[in-house]
Amino acid sequence: MSIVTKIKNVTGKFNKIRKEQGTRAAFDEVWALSTYVIYDRWKIHRLKKFPPALHPNRMLFETNDDFTDNGRALFDYLVENGYNQKYELVWLVHDPKKYEKYQAPNVKFVQSFKKGSTIRRAIAYRYALTSGYIFYTQAFNWIGMSRKNQLFIDLWHGCGYKANKNNRKVFFDYCLVPGDVFIETKKEFFACSSKKILPLGYPRYDLMLKGSVGADRFKERLLKDSGSDKLVLWMPTYRHATSERLNEETLNNEFNIPIIDDREKLLDLNKFCKENHILVVIKRHYLQIPYDFGENVLTNIVYLENSDLEKEGLQLYEFIHCADALVSDYSSVAIDYLLLDRPLGFTLDDYKEYTQSRGWVFEDPLEYMPGEHIYDVKQFEQFLLDVKDGRDEYAAKRKAVREKTHNVCDNYCQRVLDYFHITK
Repeated sequence: MSIVTKIKNVTGKFNKIRKEQGTRAAFDEVWALSTYVIYDRWKIHRLKKFPPALHPNRMLFETNDDFTDNGRALFDYLVENGYNQKYELVWLVHDPKKYEKYQAPNVKFVQSFKKGSTIRRAIAYRYALTSGYIFYTQAFNWIGMSRKNQLFIDLWHGCGYKANKNNRKVFFDYCLVPGDVFIETKKEFFACSSKKILPLGYPRYDLMLKGSVGADRFKERLLKDSGSDKLVLWMPTYRHATSERLNEETLNNEFNIPIIDDREKLLDLNKFCKENHILVVIKRHYLQIPYDFGENVLTNIVYLENSDLEKEGLQLYEFIHCADALVSDYSSVAIDYLLLDRPLGFTLDDYKEYTQSRGWVFEDPLEYMPGEHIYDVKQFEQFLLDVKDGRDEYAAKRKAVREKTHNVCDNYCQRVLDYFHITK
């Protein structure tokens, strides 16, 4: 690659980051790239050429949003049950200082990226090349190699309805799915052997099925503040993502969210919820650009971020346990929620557009949506009324779908450990 091409690539990356995140973020990325070229690059090259000794009892963890999801659930289970007396547990995170309170024997938090950038530090490669077990929830392609006697286990982040996009390649030795029906869909999704797809379920299911005292208290506070008796969790998948390549241009309305096209519908829905003592909690997908509901005063529609849960010391799936019902669309959380056997609603106002834009892993995805199919605000309100009044006509359909999508057990974390013969 010529020097001119390299300069163009750096300039293009700088302009893209400046556009999406601001000038400060762009300069941070350039500074990180400069120090990488001077310091980290040669170290990484040497680590790959002459890898340090492998530590069979070292487990490395990384999740897309630091210290969360399936990796966090499995990690917490390991520590609570004393596995860290035998295994070293290492987390790759952005800022290790944030997690000092989680320190325990043989537990370590390591800064994976150069500050304010997307560039990996050499130390991240060192731990990746020396860990016997590597657990992650998105992709780990950046390491670029694997070693004999290493296991790359993709805990993944959910199996839903959406087909693969951009032909993403994800490296792993094994990947978890909730049940047998997803062996074939994920085999095609990842273009891998079915032997690599394990229908063990997700560690986070333990959190969702059990819940927590902290999550219950948070729910009660939300209900009290809004004068509500029921909490309906609304978790739309992303349409307009923070990364342009992931966008799904299937919605074009004022608030960039399904069903609610404009301010009048938003305020009417809020009024309806207030009159019926229902709280709708909208949880934004981490890839979705933030919703902007303007200056509208909302009493019974609450907008929840990951940072809000973090302040409460909660994991998302602890809070999902608290929901009296779930509204989603094409997100994998709907599949997960089947384990709780509670009412489900599916917003499908952009179903045709999404079919053309992204497509599905199932021939007929609607057959795997055992709940109210919602196309407009009136149907949304009727679903909320059914939840309020305890009407549930879909229990038998949920059971039928759940038998296809889940291999149910009482202890998902232990099931994963048993499969890989991880013992204390």
